[in-house]
Order: sequence, then structure tokens, then C-alpha cells
Amino acid sequence: MGLWVLEPKSDEKVPGTVYIERENEESRIKTVGLKTGTGRHAGIILVPQPSDSPNDPLNWPERYKLFHSWFLAIGSGLSSGTAFFLNPSHKVMAAQIGTTMTQLSRSVSFLMLALGIASITTTPLARMYGKRPVFLGLGIIGIIGYSVLLSNPRDMRYIYAGRFFWGACVSGLQYLVSSSVGDLFFVHQRGFHLALWHLGLSGGNALGQVLASQIVQGQGYEWAFRYAVIFMSVYITLLFFLIPETTYNRPKKFDTDVHENLAQEDSDEDTKVESQSVKGQPPTGENEKRAVESSAATSIGTQDPEAPQTEEKPKTWVQGLKIYNGKFSNENYLRAVLSPFVTLILPAVHWAAYSYGLTVAFAAAISVSLAQIFAVAPYNFTTGAIGLTVLSPFIGNIIGNFIPGPVADWLVTYMAGKNGGIYEPEFRNILCIPALITGAAGFWGFGLSIHYRIHWFAPVFFFGLSAFAGAIMSLVSNTYLLDCHRKHAQDAYAAVTLVKAVSSFALSFFVNDWLTKHGPINVFFVIGSIHVVGCLYGLFLYVYGKRIRLAIAKSERIQNMLRWCGNSE
Repeated sequence: MGLWVLEPKSDEKVPGTVYIERENEESRIKTVGLKTGTGRHAGIILVPQPSDSPNDPLNWPERYKLFHSWFLAIGSGLSSGTAFFLNPSHKVMAAQIGTTMTQLSRSVSFLMLALGIASITTTPLARMYGKRPVFLGLGIIGIIGYSVLLSNPRDMRYIYAGRFFWGACVSGLQYLVSSSVGDLFFVHQRGFHLALWHLGLSGGNALGQVLASQIVQGQGYEWAFRYAVIFMSVYITLLFFLIPETTYNRPKKFDTDVHENLAQEDSDEDTKVESQSVKGQPPTGENEKRAVESSAATSIGTQDPEAPQTEEKPKTWVQGLKIYNGKFSNENYLRAVLSPFVTLILPAVHWAAYSYGLTVAFAAAISVSLAQIFAVAPYNFTTGAIGLTVLSPFIGNIIGNFIPGPVADWLVTYMAGKNGGIYEPEFRNILCIPALITGAAGFWGFGLSIHYRIHWFAPVFFFGLSAFAGAIMSLVSNTYLLDCHRKHAQDAYAAVTLVKAVSSFALSFFVNDWLTKHGPINVFFVIGSIHVVGCLYGLFLYVYGKRIRLAIAKSERIQNMLRWCGNSE
């Protein structure tokens, strides 16, 4: 048992368990020929292994990959910031349009519903034709949607329709960005870049509400929609010129972290372990360290000197502008649409769906109820003041992403060193402990302070504390998913987005009435308790996750289900 992560009873290689450091003689022998990092990452084994092609995104210049990550994170912030940005202004909008706050909250529900539908229907297209055409296509759909809304912004039917199409627009900039991190970065780098993505989502949500409330107060709510169209149009144009396709099919031997199907071994010789002691039997030894990277070390570290060497030229900037780059997958579209649902049987996926999906839904529930809470006595806030309360979760999200993100990357590297150089995806789950404590205090404290009408600083502080905890849980669960099932990541994140959308749809649909009928203590005690359960589940996976990963890889039933959808290893 390494650092309280329970070992399987067999010695078979467990998907997701990899060497990232050469801590001892045994690990050095097992990783001969594997490529390692440079600079401050010198000595860290690269997982997955980059191919020799200059067009492999793993081989792109580090500065360009960093730019790519920041640009997509900004897009995530823009998408999130223009989704919930009018929540603090619902009271003012309701008076101007002649409707109720509940009806306006339901426009957010339609947006979230479209986000879920689009994530399911477009993820197969992204896998088959690449992410770039999906980013561009969905962006254009959203711009058209808000343009339709602006043609008659005081009719709720146009508002519902416009918000629905905008939901489809923002879906790509939410679920596809996380899988792009797996395209561009190695295991030891992913925590920071997933934190950057999540900061974009949560920070954009907060800043969008702050800015929109000032715009509504000064120029009217119609201008908030106009600015959204302008900024998204500029962003999509820049994306076309600056962001090439990141989907890349490298030889299987380089993907040392995704060989998940032990129920039916790949027939390719370059993906088999050549050190089998008896024909037809899996490799055995004193422990799992004999199998962790032996296949990769054999297939990557050796080359036939007589084999012809071809030098591939890097694509030019103009070639990178292509929207269609051929087909990356020949799977059946209708079956592929079902793939996200199938991935929900994987514990790492349904934990991420629970933790991240419900965290966003809770944030949506609080933001939808802000006007209901702070626009009345004893607070009597103006629209602009209500918008400023969202600065608290913005700060909480910054701390909750930029501290645990880099800290988690350092922590897992340190823990791998203590574990003989072997990295386990479960190492990140230790951060569920601070998330549990701060989340329970944040959600329960928010409900209590509102109920007892404590000074506004108290609920605003607890709002930020709950956002801090939610940021940690979202980051940890999404990174755990990516490290356990990178090949399934695109479908898995689509499933997570669907759960997030459905949960947000449901909560924003009735949260105002729920709050009125049962009061803030009841509502936020339930929400806080659900958060605590998610943290405890993460700690359960810390202990038993490795055994579960091996059981999934060996299960013919699960692998057959994934294979039927064209999604097995």
C-alpha cells in the first residue's frame, strides 16, 4: 500500500498508474528509453510520451502551449460571464419587461438545458472532425441567438430563444477546453492548466455579473446583451486566426497512460509487454512496478537502425487555419452520441459529475437568488451593489484555483517520489479534506447568516468561502478524471457538462420558490450536505480508487459497453 492507496491483489499494470520519476535502480531500469522533461522538470518522465512529429501538440513550444491554455481559459471566462451575467439584475429587468423574477430565472434554465444538449450532440463531432470546427460553429450559433434576442428584447419568447442558443454557444468553451489540456500537457503539468480553465469559468461568472450589473444600471439590460455579442464576435475571430487544431492521433505506443482494456489486449505487438515469462500470460513479478512502464520502455526506447527515417515538416501558420483537417475517427455518430452516458458508469466520471456539476449548479442557485436575498430588507441593495457581492466568490475562486492548482502539481510529484517514482491519480484527492471543511462552513454559514439577518459582510464572506471549496473540488475531480481516463476525457467531460446543465436547469427553475417556501437555512443546509458527501466520496476513491481502476480495465462488460460506442482502448 503506497501512501494509503490500497494496492490490487494482482501484479497487473493498473491504467493511470505511471512512473514519473526515477527514484531507484528498479525504476531506472523500467524506464530506460523514455523521454523526460527539461529545465525545472528535468528528470520527470513525460506521460504521455510525445511522438517524434513536430505537429504533435505535446511537442509544440512551451510558450505557445501556454498561450493556447490562457486563450481558451479566457474563452471559458467569456462563456461563463455571459451566461449568468444578468442574475443580479433580475428584479430591475422584471419591472421593465413586466414579468416575474421566476420567469427570468427560467431563461437561465433554458440556457443550461441547451448547454447540456449541445455538449452531448457535438462531442462526437469534435472527436471525429476535431475541436476547432466545433469551437467556431458553436460560437457563430450563439452570436446569431443573441442577435435574435436583441431584435425584440422585451418579449420573453425572444429572451428564452436567445438564451437557449447562447447556451449551445458556450458549451464548447466549457467541456472541450478541459480535454484540450490533455492534448497539450503532460500529467505533471495538468493541475495548473485545469485550474486556469476552472478559474476562467468561475472568475468569468463572477466578473460578468459585476460588470453587467453596472451596465444595466447605467445603460439598460439590452446593452449587456450587445456587449456579449461584440466580445464573442471578436473572440471567435481571434480563435480562427490564432488557435489551430489540438486533436492528434499519435501511435498507441506513446500513450503510456491510456491503455485501459485489460479484458482484451491490443493485438499490436508494439503495445504488448515483451517480457512475458509464459506465452499467453500477463507479466508477473514481485509487485506492480514490474509492469508499470515495461511496455512503453520496450516500444519507445528501441528503434530499428535499418528502418527508413522520415522527417516530417511542421505545419505553417496558414495550414493551421484549416477548419477541416480530415477525420480523426471513423466511429458511428449515433453510437458516439451515447458515449457520454456510457462513461458515467466510470466512478471517476460520476464523481466529477457530482462534484463539479453540482458545484456549478449550487453557484447558479446562489447567483439566481441574489436579487431575492439582497434587494429586500434588511439589506436593500441596488442592482449595482448586488453585483458587487459576487466579488467575494471571485476572490474565493482565485485562491481556490491558483493555490491548489500549482500546489497539487507539486504535491503529486512529491508523493510520487515517496512512492518509488510511481504516480497515482488518487494523490490529488487528499485536497478533498480542506474542501470538506471550508465548503460545509461556507454553505451552512451562508444560510444561517441570511436567516438571522446578520450584517451583509457575513453572508458575502461565506459566499466566497463556499466558492473556494467548490473550486478545489472541481479542480481535483476534473484532474482525477483526466488522469484516470484520458482517452475517454472528451466524452466524460461532455457527460459532466450535461449533469451540470441539468442540475443547474432544475435548481434555477425552482430555487426562488424553494427559498421562499422553506427558508435559507433549509436550502443551504441541504446544499452544504450534498457538498460534504462529494468530498467523502473523493476520500473513498483515494483509498480504493486504484483497485477500482483495475477492476474496470479487467471488466469485459464495461469494456464491451465502451467498445460498442467506439470508445474502448
